[in-house]
Amino acid sequence: MMVKIHIASAGNVEVPAYLTLLEKGYSVRWERKSNDNELWFATKGDCEFIGGGPIELLGIACMYESRGNNWKATDEQIDAFVQKYEV
Repeated sequence: MMVKIHIASAGNVEVPAYLTLLEKGYSVRWERKSNDNELWFATKGDCEFIGGGPIELLGIACMYESRGNNWKATDEQIDAFVQKYEV
């Protein structure tokens, strides 16, 4: 029987996401801006990514690694996304 992998964005994924960023060569730091607001930073070379936690940072880093300097979506891609998911 084939086992399916299910991983959800949750607390038990934060540390593996952080470790993956380190394995990819990023330095990671955390700053508390206020009691309700914290920012995480992943830096490598001339790239700095900012997010609300390691999972977000890993997503942003992977997006940039995949899409490069042309990471932004076109208007047509945004329209197609909005139509498909009605966000």
